[in-house]
Amino acid sequence: MRRLLGLAWLWSLALAFPRVGVHEGFTRLVFDLPSAQVVYRLDQEGDLLTLVFSGPKVASLIAEAQDLVVNSPEVASVQVVPEKERVRVLVRLKGAVEVKAQRYPDPDRLVVDLSLKVASLTKAPPPPKTPEAPPKGRPPKPPRPVVLLDPGHGGVDPGMVGYVVEKEVVLDLALRLKRLLEGEGIGVRLTRDRDMHLSPDKRTDLSRRAALADSSQVNLFVSIHVNASPTRTAQGVEVFYFGRSQDPRVLAQVIWENGGGEVGRRLTEEAKTVAERILTDIVAQANQRFSQRLAETLGRRLSQATGSPFRGSFPGDLFVLRYAKVPAVLVEVGFGDHPAEGRRLADPAYREKVAQGLFSGILTFLANGAYAR
Repeated sequence: MRRLLGLAWLWSLALAFPRVGVHEGFTRLVFDLPSAQVVYRLDQEGDLLTLVFSGPKVASLIAEAQDLVVNSPEVASVQVVPEKERVRVLVRLKGAVEVKAQRYPDPDRLVVDLSLKVASLTKAPPPPKTPEAPPKGRPPKPPRPVVLLDPGHGGVDPGMVGYVVEKEVVLDLALRLKRLLEGEGIGVRLTRDRDMHLSPDKRTDLSRRAALADSSQVNLFVSIHVNASPTRTAQGVEVFYFGRSQDPRVLAQVIWENGGGEVGRRLTEEAKTVAERILTDIVAQANQRFSQRLAETLGRRLSQATGSPFRGSFPGDLFVLRYAKVPAVLVEVGFGDHPAEGRRLADPAYREKVAQGLFSGILTFLANGAYAR
């Protein structure tokens, strides 16, 4: 499986526009162009690098266009935006980045190298002048992805209490999932590895968890929770990604996960202002689409592994997801207050199935080329 994951990652990049390579000290973007008549313009403003391609056959680039969460030391993400008679590429940078662009013929391509500027009098050495294609022989090993797992609640906050206690179940699931992911060579970080809170204050606790997802050191963020319903009759899997809550039922669930009561309503309103900014931030919209794709993949694989119905994926003003710069979701693995599903969640054998489902979903998401670093 590990070898297949690596091959799928390399194959997805080989077909993409642009092709992306992460090297020691720099990130390389290669734009394969349909003809020498295609012209480009490059502009950099703050942490956003914009390339605009125009000319004959430029529309053919769209077929191979692919939005990518790169998350290298230099690049956060790449988004391709089709426009009338031209193609715009938005590259979100990390910090002060030096840009070097060079065009080559036969085949016609533009190579853009991005390296971090060194804040000292010593000039940073230029990236090695290697061809964009890997040399003959053994291909370079892809960097290891890192997944941040967040077992919800903990310490003074037990979460849902029914046939199980939420904080206990989700910690057990996170530790099981960590073992499975590390067995495939995937790095794992935990927001907590024991029964503890990050702060007794709910806002501070969620903010500290969210801050860990706003990091260049992680590639995916999965917050694990156990659901509950007012009637205690609902069962199944639900997955949330960050966005405006439209459904009143989803909004009620979001308020609960944001702390419940007045605290939950206040934090939901605060997260709502961040969600509204997504409507005007093209890069944030790209990350939201990755998160939605991750939510769908996790939900379906978890349902397949456990037999629990997949109730859907939903946007929500979740405080813990609001600043994630990587694909981020909150997954409700089941209803702990349902007479049957709650008792299943208390069974270690069933929990292993849940962990296997989450594991399968993460591997599928990575192998489908939605992640690149």
